[in-house]
Amino acid sequence: MADQPAPIQVEDGDFKGWYLSPFHDDYVNLIGPFYYQPDENGQMRVALKVEQRHLNGGGIMHGGCLLSLADTALFIIAMDENKTSGGVTMQLDAQFVSPANLGDIIIASGEVVRSGKSTIFVRGQITTNDTPVMAFSGIIKRSSRSGA
Repeated sequence: MADQPAPIQVEDGDFKGWYLSPFHDDYVNLIGPFYYQPDENGQMRVALKVEQRHLNGGGIMHGGCLLSLADTALFIIAMDENKTSGGVTMQLDAQFVSPANLGDIIIASGEVVRSGKSTIFVRGQITTNDTPVMAFSGIIKRSSRSGA
């Protein structure tokens, strides 16, 4: 796998000062863009602005889109722990707490709970305006950069 390109910092708008997600696969490009930056404690966080295309039939953010944000956040939160290897999501658990609505900026934040030779354990939460939207935890299975 080739090295990721240098991060691109956003210069204006809602995400001024944030960076575009380093993950540029077709799926992430379809549902994103995702943005990331460290918080005041150096913990990585990932954000997305809820657009019409992210809503379900009930007019709130689709649960699958929230899960995609959580899945992406696993890897960004664990970025410092996983610099020398690739990885795949081995497990992702989530508890939906409250809805996110059109125009909301939702932010996933969290921490690496444990990092071992073959797995990384992460837990986090997604919020909007300090209101909990979803709690999540997951396990990343490390793999070589050349393939799983």
